[in-house]
Order: sequence, then structure tokens, then C-alpha cells
Amino acid sequence: MQMVRVRVAAQAPGLGDAESPKTEPGQGHHGKRGKSLFVSEPTPEEAQALLSSKYGLDDAGVLPLGSGKVNRSFLVTPKGGPERLVLQFLSPVFLKSPALGTNPERVSLRLSERGMACPSIVPALDGSLLADAGGFERLLRLSTYLPGTHPEEGEPSEARDCGRALGRTHSALNQPLPLPLEPLPRGGEYTNQRLPSREDFLDFHTLYRLHPKLSLIEDQLERGAALAAALPGNPAFQKVFLLKDLAIHCDPKRDNFLGESPDYSLIDWDTVGYGDPLIDVAELCRSFAVRREPPFFDKDLAREAVLGYQETGIPLSKEHYRLLPPTIRAIALNLGRRYLADALLENYFVWDKERYPSHFEQDTERAEALFGLAEELMLREMEFYDMWTG
Repeated sequence: MQMVRVRVAAQAPGLGDAESPKTEPGQGHHGKRGKSLFVSEPTPEEAQALLSSKYGLDDAGVLPLGSGKVNRSFLVTPKGGPERLVLQFLSPVFLKSPALGTNPERVSLRLSERGMACPSIVPALDGSLLADAGGFERLLRLSTYLPGTHPEEGEPSEARDCGRALGRTHSALNQPLPLPLEPLPRGGEYTNQRLPSREDFLDFHTLYRLHPKLSLIEDQLERGAALAAALPGNPAFQKVFLLKDLAIHCDPKRDNFLGESPDYSLIDWDTVGYGDPLIDVAELCRSFAVRREPPFFDKDLAREAVLGYQETGIPLSKEHYRLLPPTIRAIALNLGRRYLADALLENYFVWDKERYPSHFEQDTERAEALFGLAEELMLREMEFYDMWTG
């Protein structure tokens, strides 16, 4: 997962722009009683040793790259070579699935055929796309380095640029036929692809019934449950989360775009899968248009992202676009629920110590803002009803 910030290096991550869990609360990625799933943290020296033994890269320069909480990444400069690489220790949440090699590489080959930039995997000495990291209980993946910066927050032109980039990517992955992909193991699908329910929040009382801080998030759990129950029940909306025919990124947040305006590319293809393109468009809108304080949603930024997508993406009907506000609501609720789980376990999202006095307060405040976004979109839905079609 490349995280290369140049223009915005000191900026705190936006709501949900920290690296996100890939499984549901209670499915094991936090470990028992909140114990971290990271058995040990790799150092640059240990990364160098594995580069030598697994890839034959001796004496390469190795520096930590980014601070993501899913994968651990290092920037690699091979000795005597100008080309830089990225070594990733993949999170154990992915359960050592071969799809973490085959799917990103298939994406890279397809996009390269269309003249689009995308990191490609460098095989290990034995020819495999993934290597065993041994005592770290996770897989290694070495990829080419994609230079650039992330798009600026709050910039309408860059929201449109990223909409175009997402549209080009969807078109490339699905025309003339959808790219063949391997299924991820159970728990590996990104949660943007699932429709949240009232029970998702009420289940906290079973999953974390002995946790001493559970009572401190009772009001937020009730609010989340009520907002989930208020999502549309019509078949057209539910179908958005059931469609599995087209290849989509599944996590096109702002920090997963890299390049220079107007040409951005998508990175972080761990959770690529099949779904409705509207889910990706909704996450793009949420990531660009969310604010930390009321009003929580900048409809002008969202509109720019959608108009950019419409220039290059898979054609969607006007009726389909009218499902965009509730789809953004669903994604916000999924992410808010993940923040509440981390408020109890405090071992997944990065704690921004400069902005928040505690990990718990960070997670609960971000969950509250996401619920505010979902509520605002629900109350203002008619205001957005026709804005998506230009």
C-alpha cells in the first residue's frame, strides 16, 4: 500500500482515510480480547534480510513507507539500480490468500495494456507473486514504485480528476468483458460491498459484552442501529449490494489515488472484487466530500467527482444515480461501525496524538461525524435527488 505524501505530509487523515479493517467486528482481525494481530513488527534490517533471501536483492536501501495499519510497507532502492520498489508485509487479516498476488497482477496487466499506470508485482526468486515472511506470520509482496502525490483535500478540480480516473479504471477493467478475479477468503471482502443492518450495531452487546468501555458507546450504537434501520428497503437499493458482475476497486478513497493533476492512478488493489460501480462512486464522493463538522457533506465536491466519472466511466442510468445518497449513507455507517469497534479495541486505526487526547476519543468522534453524515444525507436526500446527472 503506497502512501506517498508530499504536498500534504503534515495533514491529519480525513474521516475514514486511515487504513481500514477488511473484516467485520468479531471475525477475528483484532484477535482475542483486542490483542493486536501483528505478532511482531518488521524493521528495515529484517526487511533487507528478506529482500536478500526471497528476492536476491542484496544491500538495497530500505526505508519505512507510510504509517498504514493494514500492511507494513518499505521503500526499496536496489543497489546500483535507479528503479525503486515497494516491499509490503501483508496483514494477517488476508489469511495468506493467493488472490493477493494474482488479482493485483491481473489488474496491473489489464491497465498496462490500456496505457494506464499501475504498480506491478516483482516475482520472488522461486517465481511466486507472494513470498512467506516466516516468523512475521504474513506474506511478502514486492511491487514497482508509482511516484506522485495524493490529491488535495477540498479541491473541486482534483475531485473531478479522480472521478475521471475511477471511470477510466472501471471501463478498462470491464470492457469488453469483466476482468477474471480470484475470490478472497471469507472475511476478505471489503465492507463497502455489504449493506449495513440494525443488527450490526446491536451485535456489539454480544461480541464485546465484557468490555469495560461498552457502556460508553451505547448512545452511538443506538444511533447507528436507527440509521441503519432507516436505509431504503426497496429492491433497487438492495440490489446495489447484491450485484457481483463487474470488477470494481472497492476502496477508492482519496488517499488511494496517486499521481499529479490531472492524471491520477488508483493504488491499493488488495480488495479488488466484483460489485456495483455505484459503490465505488459513492466511496469516492464520501472521501472527497465529507467534513468533520456540520454540514458534514459538501455536495459541490461530490458533484464534481460524479461529473468526472460520467465523462469516462461505465454508463449508469439516472435512476441508478438517484441511489447514490443512500449508498453513501450505507458506506458511512459501515465505516462508523468499524470506528466504534476500534474505540473498544484500540489496535487498528492510527491514533492522531496531535489532534485527539486519546485513541478512544478519536474513534468515537470520527464515528459520530460519520453518523452525522448519514443522518444529514437522509434529511437532505431530496436536495440531492437530481444533482448527479448534471
